[in-house]
Amino acid sequence: MKYTPEITAKLVEDYKAGTTVSDLSKQLSESETARTGTSTTVPERSIIAKLSALGVYKKKEYLTKRGEPPVKKEEYIARIGKLLDIDLDLLESLEKVTKTALTLIERQILELKNK
Repeated sequence: MKYTPEITAKLVEDYKAGTTVSDLSKQLSESETARTGTSTTVPERSIIAKLSALGVYKKKEYLTKRGEPPVKKEEYIARIGKLLDIDLDLLESLEKVTKTALTLIERQILELKNK
């Protein structure tokens, strides 16, 4: 499918207004089918590629089950090391600890520092 300037402008406008890529695909497929008279399907990947090329498309940010951005163990360990003013090399064995334990350790240290 070739994206005319009019189609491109409408895609960008609708996407910025909050229309999902899936809905844009359906709308564009319907309008192309009506225009050409043949059954036309515009893949979502095509729309994503077009919007990405225009610098408009933003991929969905990954979130944990709790809806928070993921934090790597190394980051927890670095923050704990900074809070305790300890060299990170001395804390390397903490990488074998679960994230839950690291989170609890960090919270406890922060609480103790804030008292």
